[in-house]
Amino acid sequence: MKRLCQQQRPEYVKLRHAFAHVGKALLVAFFFTAANASSAIQSPEEYFRTWDLAPSYLQKQFGAVVEGDKVILSNDEFQLMARIFNRLQGAPSQWLQKWADDSAEFDSSLARTYQQECRSIEFSGKILRVDRIKAPRNVAAITNAQDIYVVQLLLEDSQKVWVVVPKVPVGLPVGQALNQSGGATAILLHAPSNESMERRKGSILAVAARLQWWPQTLFGKLGMDYGLFPSVVDGDSLRALESEAFYSSLFVSARQKEIPNGPPIDDKSLVALLDPASDWLRLHRGHQIVLDGTARRIVKVTVDSKRDREILGSDHYWEIFLFVSTPLLQIHNEFQETYPVVFCCTKLPEGMPVGEEVNERLKVAGFLFKRYRYITRRLNYSGKATKEGRPQESPLLVGKNPFWVVAKESPKLPRGMTWLPVLTAVALVGWIVKGFCQSRHRSPLRESLPDQIELP
Repeated sequence: MKRLCQQQRPEYVKLRHAFAHVGKALLVAFFFTAANASSAIQSPEEYFRTWDLAPSYLQKQFGAVVEGDKVILSNDEFQLMARIFNRLQGAPSQWLQKWADDSAEFDSSLARTYQQECRSIEFSGKILRVDRIKAPRNVAAITNAQDIYVVQLLLEDSQKVWVVVPKVPVGLPVGQALNQSGGATAILLHAPSNESMERRKGSILAVAARLQWWPQTLFGKLGMDYGLFPSVVDGDSLRALESEAFYSSLFVSARQKEIPNGPPIDDKSLVALLDPASDWLRLHRGHQIVLDGTARRIVKVTVDSKRDREILGSDHYWEIFLFVSTPLLQIHNEFQETYPVVFCCTKLPEGMPVGEEVNERLKVAGFLFKRYRYITRRLNYSGKATKEGRPQESPLLVGKNPFWVVAKESPKLPRGMTWLPVLTAVALVGWIVKGFCQSRHRSPLRESLPDQIELP
């Protein structure tokens, strides 16, 4: 009997292991299916219905908020708008991107259909006015809501649209008449009937995560959307949420045909640019400045994300650490007359050396992007070495390419005269030695020098 049990036991063990493997496989399949189901991209309508924000409900709630050329929200309407922004900003980034990719160009005759389907729509036209709506105190205390902005857009078909956004780019005037190029990828909250649209009666109200703005600056004329800049975070490394702004800036800067070769930025503005406590960079974001200095590091940065490569139009860019001359600066307990600036570009001059340690004179014309935080390999300010190095902040600029100031070579002597400098040096030494020896045999002066020299 004992021998029989010993013979049957391996088969029993095999059977038990087989059931265990089947159970694990079923469990993995269940979680894989559940993960796929949970990660499936929902449409805007499905997503907002989940949060009790159905299109029909929104159409009714925002039916009478536009009065003349202004949008006026009651406390309840403001709180509802804050809920919409909260849900819109809380949606997964891949969903938002999918909605934007599937958005349709606005057609006035289909406005009511767009609203009922909660369809993502592309608006493009002229910004006529931007107004701030302050958060009511009781609503702000409950929801932690902030001020919001209402943008009046005039579309190409002369239709007016009111788009509500959480922020506007720095530099866009608020509370006055405008005529600026802009747009938005938005979802309609309220749309009048088709009959009202034909008679140009009724108002279209929409909501968007951000405003698009192309100002009449050099960067804006090249095609840079300043509406991407509110996503930029100063005093930090490059973050995923600002990747679209960064790669768009690089792509647009490459369109510049004639790169200015003017004088560098003045010392006062340079110090304000380098000062982390100054607001100068934020207020001048997107402006182009000229700097010259010595590049100490030029490296190639690979772009991993497929979408980022599509925005940039390339799979890499170049990062240059340029040390520029400054007035005497005191940083903690150290004094210095140079400071590093980070310049990112899409091209390099042919033949220019690259690597972790270079020493090349460069001149760059770059558009201000952000205050970039990184870790250096230097000692910390207490003088002690750390494994992580010293954190430092530098302005980050983007541009097409740097101008390489190649060092001039000394003129070469003709063939057969390469020994001339050596012979000249030997002859000079001989002449000095000869003069010294002769001076030892020279007789001393017998007459003293006159007290004064009389002119004739």
